Amino acid sequence: MTADPRKAAIAAAFGKAAPRYEEHAAVQRIAAERLAERVARLPLPPRPRVLEIGCGTGFLSRALHERIGPADWLLTDLSPDMLERCRATLGDPDDSAFRIMDGEQPDLDGPFDLIVSSLALQWFHAPAAALARWAGLLAPGGRIAVATLAADSFQEWREAHRALGLEAGVPTYPTRHALDRLWPAGGEGLVEEERLLRRHANGLDFLAELKGIGAHLPAEGRRPLSPGALRRVLRRLERPEGLTMTHHIAYGLFRKDGAQPRGVFVTGTDTGVGKTLVSACLAWAWDAAYWKPLQTGLKDEPGDTPTVTALADLPPERVHTPAYALAEPLSPHAAAELEGVAIAPGALALPDTGRPLVVEGAGGLMVPVTEDVFIIDLIARFGLPVVLVARSTLGTINHTLLSLEALRARGLAVAGVVLNGPPNPGNRAAIERFGKVRVLAEIPTLPRLDAETVAEAAALLPSFDSVFP
Repeated sequence: MTADPRKAAIAAAFGKAAPRYEEHAAVQRIAAERLAERVARLPLPPRPRVLEIGCGTGFLSRALHERIGPADWLLTDLSPDMLERCRATLGDPDDSAFRIMDGEQPDLDGPFDLIVSSLALQWFHAPAAALARWAGLLAPGGRIAVATLAADSFQEWREAHRALGLEAGVPTYPTRHALDRLWPAGGEGLVEEERLLRRHANGLDFLAELKGIGAHLPAEGRRPLSPGALRRVLRRLERPEGLTMTHHIAYGLFRKDGAQPRGVFVTGTDTGVGKTLVSACLAWAWDAAYWKPLQTGLKDEPGDTPTVTALADLPPERVHTPAYALAEPLSPHAAAELEGVAIAPGALALPDTGRPLVVEGAGGLMVPVTEDVFIIDLIARFGLPVVLVARSTLGTINHTLLSLEALRARGLAVAGVVLNGPPNPGNRAAIERFGKVRVLAEIPTLPRLDAETVAEAAALLPSFDSVFP
C-alpha cells in the first residue's frame, strides 16, 4: 500500500475510525457539501471521467452523484477500510471503480475531466507537487476541485498552548495566499475560504472528535504532550458555555489550459456598456460568426443581430438567429413572462460553425434568464471563455472587478476585458493589476457608428490566435 511510515500510520488511524467515522465528522460532511456545490456549477462535459482522491466514507462522492449526473468514477483512498466503507455506502455502483492509492503519488493513467478531493490535501508532504501531478492527469480544459484545512484551523487550541509556553501538536496549515501559490503551471486557479465554528462541551470532547475521525495523530516531527501538560491545556480551555473551535476551510478550483476554444461569450459589467459594438468588432477582427441566443426589446428597435450584421458586414452564413426573440426591453425572464413564453436554457446549443463564434449575452452576468438560471449559468453551459465589456470611465474598476470575481468563483475562463469610451490609462492599469486579467483593447468613443469605424476599431483587437495560442 505505502512504504512511508507516516502515511501507513495515517491509513491505520483512519481505517480504525472507519466504522463510526460519520458519527463524528460533521465538519467533513459540511465541507464536502460546499465543495460539491461549487463543482456542480462548473461547465463539465457530458458524462465526465472523475477521479476522487481520499474518498473516505463517501461524503463527497454521494454529494457529487446527486449533483452532476452520469459520470465515470474512480474513487481512491489510502485506507482500505475507508475505501470499502465508501463502496458500501454508495451501493457498489456500476459506474464506479475503487482503488487503494496514495493520492500524493497517483499511479494511474488519465485523462480525467475532473479531479476532486475533500480534506485530504492537508495530509500531504508536498501539496504543490501533488497538484502538479494531478494536473498532468487532466484532459485539456479539465478541472481540479479541492477542500483543505487552512491557517486559522484550531486557532483556539493553538492559543491555549501558546499561553502556556507549549507547542500544539496540530499541523501548521497554509494561508489562503500560500494556497494560491500552489497551483501548477498550465492553467488558472482560485481559492475561496470560510470559517466553520464547531461547538464542543470541552477540550476533551474536541479531542474525542479528532480521534473519532482518525485525525488525532500529531504533526510530523512533534510528540504528544505529557499528561500533565495536556491537563493544563484542557483547564485553559474550560468555559461555562463550552468550547468553540474554528475550522478554516479553503476551497480551490483549477482549470487546465485546453485546446483552442470555439469562440467567446461577450458579456458586460452592465447594460449599455457596448457589448454589441464589441461583438461586431470581434466578428470583424476574427472573421467570426455571430449569435445572440436571447434578444429582448424588439418593440423599440430591430435588435442586435441586424445591427452586428451591418456593422461587421457579415454574410448570412455567419449570422445565427436568436433562439428567443422577445418584445419588451426587459430581462429575458421578465420579457418571457409577459409574453407567456417558457425559456428552456437546457435546449440552447451552440451553432455549428467552422470558424470562431461570438456569442453575445443580454445585460450582465446576473441577469435572470428563468426563475433559477442566470446569464452566468448560460456561460457555464456553453463552456466558452468570456470577453468582459466595461466602461472606461469612473466607477468601472469596482464593477469590473466584481464581475471578474463572479466569473472566477464559478471557475469560468476569462479571455480578457475590452474598455469602451475615452482612454483612461489609470483604470486600465488598475483592472489589469487587481483583476489579474488582460485588457484586450480600449475602444475610444467613435465619431459615428458604421462599418468603416467598426473596421478601424476592430484593428485595435489582438488576433484570435494570439488570444488563444
